[in-house]
Amino acid sequence: MCRAFNLSTTPFSSEGKYGGMQVFKALGCDELVSAVFDFAKSLCSLQLTEEEIALFSAAVLISTDRPWLMEPRKVQKLQEKIYFALQHIMQKNHMDEDTLAKLISRIPTLSALCTLHTEELQAFQQLHPETVNVLFPPLYKELFNPDPNSTMVMPK
Repeated sequence: MCRAFNLSTTPFSSEGKYGGMQVFKALGCDELVSAVFDFAKSLCSLQLTEEEIALFSAAVLISTDRPWLMEPRKVQKLQEKIYFALQHIMQKNHMDEDTLAKLISRIPTLSALCTLHTEELQAFQQLHPETVNVLFPPLYKELFNPDPNSTMVMPK
């Protein structure tokens, strides 16, 4: 999101369309929207490159805190390599040695945002199950439907 976020005017661009925070707040999840925009603003202020964003994203996603992992040690080794690559590229790109520490310090906030987002999605699914079933992307459907044998209607 920080790549699509304009720090000076605060609009967010998605698929060529622009919308400010108020557009997203109209969806009825003010706390989540405000938190996401604040997080995007703080991340944007670090002026990360595409490579740094990609490595940070990978480091956050490839995590050993998933209870269902069968081989967490292998995941940990991969995550360490990603962090090493992130550290290397950030030392090369940023004169401020604290930038990496600032970035890493944002991980708990990102985790809290993910939890809040999941809660909002689950509440939405309770209110509008057919919308979720028909219009949501497959990844969201997996979040709502952990049973792989269950079928969900895919959009045509």
